[in-house]
Amino acid sequence: MMKRKFLLAVALCSAMPALPSVAAADPLGSTWADVTKLPDFFTGNWQSVTTFLDNPNDVPLTPKAKEHVKNFKPIKDIPFAGKDCKTPGMPIIQRLGSPLKFFYEPGLIAIYIENSSMTRFIKLNGKHAERPNPSYLGDSIGHFEGDTLVVESTAFGDTLFQYSTLPGQGTGRFVLPPEVTFGPHGPDMKMVERIRLIDPDTLEIQLTIYDDTVFTKPYVSKPIQIFKRNRGAEGLPHEWVCSSGDIFAFDPDKDETVEEDPAVVLERLKKEETK
Repeated sequence: MMKRKFLLAVALCSAMPALPSVAAADPLGSTWADVTKLPDFFTGNWQSVTTFLDNPNDVPLTPKAKEHVKNFKPIKDIPFAGKDCKTPGMPIIQRLGSPLKFFYEPGLIAIYIENSSMTRFIKLNGKHAERPNPSYLGDSIGHFEGDTLVVESTAFGDTLFQYSTLPGQGTGRFVLPPEVTFGPHGPDMKMVERIRLIDPDTLEIQLTIYDDTVFTKPYVSKPIQIFKRNRGAEGLPHEWVCSSGDIFAFDPDKDETVEEDPAVVLERLKKEETK
């Protein structure tokens, strides 16, 4: 009798549909509800307050890159200076001093860069495009490691890369110091940003660039770029339009934009930083 009951139980269990396996949790950023779990990058916008220059002496350039820097002619060789309103690419486009504005939808974070009216699109938990088109801002994917957004970008245009002297605080429209050097990069260049909140109104972006055709080791940009949050009306995104190819500087005392020699701009900035 017991044997028949046991066989009957086995038969019934075999006939029952299999229970679904417990689904793995979707990665953070996959649903609208996830925005409540993410760090608040999205309220207002973020204004860079980092000092203007890194130290070009600390840049670990390869011999080929050093030769390029030696022969580089400021202004003439900067690909976008004074011509056709051509925008700079990453990472300088985020380091000229104008605000950044973050937006979210499931699977995507966008960053609006006010000083060019360009927008970066970061695919969360995604893959790089199989056949990307090289671009100013690159092909970006991201994921969260705790409260830090880690962004990996590849597939950059080949005329827009900076070797050294990455600005942290802008001087106005496309005003770059003479030490800024642009040059060719390798096909596999990669930028990794680690973006996190230090406190509710302070954000940092740590940038590391990987390219063994330019650097002898991964280049960690210094100082880490720091942003302060603007809220309310000041935190709304604004339109920006390039209306001239001239080289400009912004005079904060007069609250106006004026033409100025980049060498003069650099000298003034250096004096201000030593005060």
